[in-house]
Amino acid sequence: MNGDRFVLAQISDMHLRADDGAHADNLKRALRQANEYSPDAILLTGDLVNDEGEAEYAALADALADAPAPVYLMPGNHDHRARLRAAFPAHRYLPPEGPLSFAIEDFPVRLVAVDQIVPGATHGEFTPEQAEWLDAALGAVAYKPAIVALHHPPFLTHDALFDEIGLQRAEAFAAIIARHPHVIRILCGHRHRMVVGQVAHAPVVAAPASSYVYGLALREGQARGVKTSESPGWMLHVWTARGGLASINMSL
Repeated sequence: MNGDRFVLAQISDMHLRADDGAHADNLKRALRQANEYSPDAILLTGDLVNDEGEAEYAALADALADAPAPVYLMPGNHDHRARLRAAFPAHRYLPPEGPLSFAIEDFPVRLVAVDQIVPGATHGEFTPEQAEWLDAALGAVAYKPAIVALHHPPFLTHDALFDEIGLQRAEAFAAIIARHPHVIRILCGHRHRMVVGQVAHAPVVAAPASSYVYGLALREGQARGVKTSESPGWMLHVWTARGGLASINMSL
């Protein structure tokens, strides 16, 4: 890595299970693919495991043992904060209590991750406390480009199920982003397929899941939450000082 280039692999919605190694195999395959592009960092944007179990987090730690770059973990609505912390004690960027929001300063592009999950619920919420934290985190280093990450898409995806279980108070999130023009991209997961949107000035990319793909219930009467036979995937984000940031969809 140098100051003129930054390569980020984003893997989302792994849904690892203790009783089925298929999703762990998908994660390992994504890591092997990412290794071909020499990533500087790997960001996992939530739903790391399926049922919040300790054995699932142990399986996740095992799958990440040979990761080709530093790994940063974010929770999704299928995750348990305390068990995630306990399984990854060496991940010192994770706060010791409260929401698992953090900022990474080690790269030419800052990574600012917002934990907006609601324990016991499927939707997400951007609370006033999270708004205060994000505003301060972005304002602290305004001279450097920033990527903001969260689990739930902060825009309408126009799917009947995922908008119902999406991010509440998304307008408050948009108001914070609008205050910080150095935010160059927003990354999220949850939707299990690639979707592109925009919040304020910033493009948003919802990554595909590495586990399985959900269809689209766009019209009334269409089946909601149906798994498809499409290939899962992950995202590669490449930034250069000259060319800016490109986000590339990668299939498994």
